[in-house]
Amino acid sequence: MRDSRHTGALTIALAAAVLAAGCSHAASTDASDGNSTTTPSTIRIATPAGEFVVQGDILKKYNSLGGTTSPPGLPITDEQAGPNGGRYSRFEGGAIYWTAQTGAHIVWGAIRAAFEHENGGAGGPLGYPTTDEYTVPGGWQSQFQHGTITYTDGQPHVQVG
Repeated sequence: MRDSRHTGALTIALAAAVLAAGCSHAASTDASDGNSTTTPSTIRIATPAGEFVVQGDILKKYNSLGGTTSPPGLPITDEQAGPNGGRYSRFEGGAIYWTAQTGAHIVWGAIRAAFEHENGGAGGPLGYPTTDEYTVPGGWQSQFQHGTITYTDGQPHVQVG
């Protein structure tokens, strides 16, 4: 029987035991010849809530952030289809959105709340993120296809257009 102390080491060990499969992103920039076993394009990550699939360019972004030990943390859903041909995966601490036009970008914290809950997410007026969150004087900012969300003075400021 395992207790809660196993979560970190076990999760990392289970994440390392990946199942290589095809990339779900037909327009992915992955130039793999399909014979590589060192860089899988799909993995199943074990979490206390079950196993979740992370793949393609979303997986590349997730790994670049540090994977299971990164601020986004463990996945909480399988990768899902988004509006207008995009894809997204949700994690404990954020979400990664992808389209062939924008690439994969993370949205988290108050900017994520303003994007998803107050502005309809990728299907709303802002569209998909085109940058990761970055620091600006007094806060943070993310660019989207049709606008910007800036978090300063303790609140998000949304500019569409």
